[in-house]
Amino acid sequence: MADTLTSAASEEVAAAKPEKKVSGRRVIFASAFGNALEFFDFGVYNFFVVYIGVLFFPPTSDPNIGLLLAFATFGVSFFMRPLGGILIGAYADRFGRKPAMVLTISLMSLGTLLIGIAPTYASAGYWGTITLVLARLIQGVAAGGEVGASMSMLVESAPANRRGFYSSWALATQGLATTFGGLVALSLSAYLPVITNSPDVMSEWGWRVPFFIGVALAPIGCWLRLSLENDMPHPRAAKTQAAVVRESAVKLLAQHIRVIIIGILLTIGSTVATYISLYYYGTYAAKYLKMDQNYAYAAMLLAGILTFVGGLLVGVLSDHVGRKKLVVISRTVILLFAYPSFWLLVNYPEPAVLLSVVFVMVCFTTLGAVPVMLVISELLPKRIRALGFALVYSVGVAIFGGFAQFFATQSIVWLDSLTAPAWYLGGATLLSMLALPFFKDPKHLEE
Repeated sequence: MADTLTSAASEEVAAAKPEKKVSGRRVIFASAFGNALEFFDFGVYNFFVVYIGVLFFPPTSDPNIGLLLAFATFGVSFFMRPLGGILIGAYADRFGRKPAMVLTISLMSLGTLLIGIAPTYASAGYWGTITLVLARLIQGVAAGGEVGASMSMLVESAPANRRGFYSSWALATQGLATTFGGLVALSLSAYLPVITNSPDVMSEWGWRVPFFIGVALAPIGCWLRLSLENDMPHPRAAKTQAAVVRESAVKLLAQHIRVIIIGILLTIGSTVATYISLYYYGTYAAKYLKMDQNYAYAAMLLAGILTFVGGLLVGVLSDHVGRKKLVVISRTVILLFAYPSFWLLVNYPEPAVLLSVVFVMVCFTTLGAVPVMLVISELLPKRIRALGFALVYSVGVAIFGGFAQFFATQSIVWLDSLTAPAWYLGGATLLSMLALPFFKDPKHLEE
């Protein structure tokens, strides 16, 4: 009995010891590389959605159907994000951010591999479609868990006056992933037909190459994250934390309902604007305005560069001027420019106009997206931060973000107007602005 009491006391003392401080640079690099790789795997689907829409679904006389189904398959993965957020977020709060981040990158790679080897509808019928959907569902779980674990580690590792900069890497690396994806897409589209002397090589198998690249890079991401100091709590502390986590979903709803509603509304505006500005403008220009596919890739590449560079600059700016001012400016400009952006593209379908529209919209989208992610993290206490952020962000993304391109495309059919996507973008932005009067810049990080 005495030995048991002594052991318990020793565990309590060990659990009370201060945790070793994780190197900020190492955290940023491990989180950034892994996050960029995961969003490259997740987002490269957008670059080749035109091919996927033809290859994995039954042939149809309506050219819109294949694209709509491909966008729907992209969007359905977002329904799995809340599940991934709950399961992996709870896992991160209980066992530490590091093992959760290794788990997410492993799951994302599995989904990416399945897409790379998936048989087409022509060769396997609906089994090819099922494989594609299954892969996207696995990627959705991984992405839902990634945002909570990596964002929590970035915020908790940052000095109080640099949380904006540290947290900005979460969005900036998504831009980096888009940039890398754009370079890969442009390179393959330009050189692979020449090298193979086959004009149809991209639709035959060239579109698969980026998915295999993502899988090949996954071990590097896992190694970087495994090299971080172990942030798992002591076993006795883990038991206590487990009890907290079991109740956290209910407590989160009961005690932090205001933060949840604010976070979901803000996330809706950010994700719709992000997916429209980063991905949809380019696809829209190629599909409906008949621009060369390479200009669509160039638009996505520009969007990725702006998100990466702009994200880091906005992070620094938010540390100096606060979060809310930037969100207000961003939402106001996007609301005002939503319709003119599509009107300009329809009436002046030129590459220079496309790139100009993407430049303006991505800049202001990034201006608001970085502080939104930080505000949600800052308003949640540490014991449920990974779960809470992942749940709020994933639900907000699942509602509107994942299906942004689907609804934008479908709106053209419903309204029989090429400017119809502007109403979807403007409506989502206006909805997100309902949250603006109800939050202030957090001054301290809740523990």
